[in-house]
Amino acid sequence: MASGSAAHGTVATTPPVRLFWTGGWDSTYRLLWLLLVEGRPVEPIYLVDEGRRSLHVERRTMQHLRERLAELEPGTRALLLPTWEVSVAGLAPDPDITQAFHRILRRYAIGTQYEWIARFCRQYDVRDVEMGSEHSPHGASLMLRDFAGEARTPTGERTYVVLPEHLHTDVGLLFGAYRFPLIKTTKHDMAREAARLGWTSLLADTWFCHHPLRGKPCGTCNPCQGVIDEGFGWRMPRSRRALAYLHRATIGPVKKRVKRALARRR
Repeated sequence: MASGSAAHGTVATTPPVRLFWTGGWDSTYRLLWLLLVEGRPVEPIYLVDEGRRSLHVERRTMQHLRERLAELEPGTRALLLPTWEVSVAGLAPDPDITQAFHRILRRYAIGTQYEWIARFCRQYDVRDVEMGSEHSPHGASLMLRDFAGEARTPTGERTYVVLPEHLHTDVGLLFGAYRFPLIKTTKHDMAREAARLGWTSLLADTWFCHHPLRGKPCGTCNPCQGVIDEGFGWRMPRSRRALAYLHRATIGPVKKRVKRALARRR
C-alpha cells in the first residue's frame, strides 16, 4: 500500500481521536488518514440503531475493514482501538435537543440520526469528536456552510467547528460537540487522494445503503441515489446500478415534487 504510512512502528502515545465511524466512505477515509498519514490512535464510535436495516451490514463492513487494514498495515493494530458502541434505544430523552432538531428541520433537510447523536454526546459528555461530513450540496453539509468556521486541532491540523456565536443556538445544541475535518472536501477529492495513497481498494469496500437487499445495495434509497448523483455508480453491483438509474428516471422526480409540495405547506 503506497501510503507513506506513519503507522509503521508507531506507538500510541497521544490521546486517541474520537471519530464517528459507520463503515461508510467519508468516515473510513478520515479513519485511514488519521491512522496512516498522521499515525494517531483512533477510538471509533458507533451508535447501534436496532431499527436500522443496514445495521448488520455496517458492522460486518467495519470488521472486514479492520481485518484488511491490519493485514495491509500491521502498525494500525495498536492504533485502531476497539469501537465504542452505544445503543440508541438506551439513550436518555432530551427534549431540548429534540425540539431543536425539529426546528432545524423546518429550514434544512437533515437526517434523524443527528438528533440521537447529539443526545449521545450530551449524555456521555463527549466533545471534539470528529464527524466525516463531506462537502456536498445537501443535508448537514449544506446547513453547516452558514454556521461553521475554520479552527485548529490540538496538533495544529485544520478542521471546522460551529462558530462561537452559534453555540447557544439550535445548531450549536445539535452540532457544537463535533469537528468537521472534511466539510470542505468532496468525495472526488477523497477519491483522488485515495488513489495517490493506495487506498482505493479499501474505500471500495465501504458501505452506503440504508436498505440492503440480500447484503447488496438496494439502489433506491437516498444514499444509493446519492452514489449515482455523485458519479460513484461503480460502487454498486451492475444489476442494482441499473435499478438505481431506473428509479432515478421514474420514481425519483415524483418524490422530489412531493417533497417540494410538502415544504411549501410548512
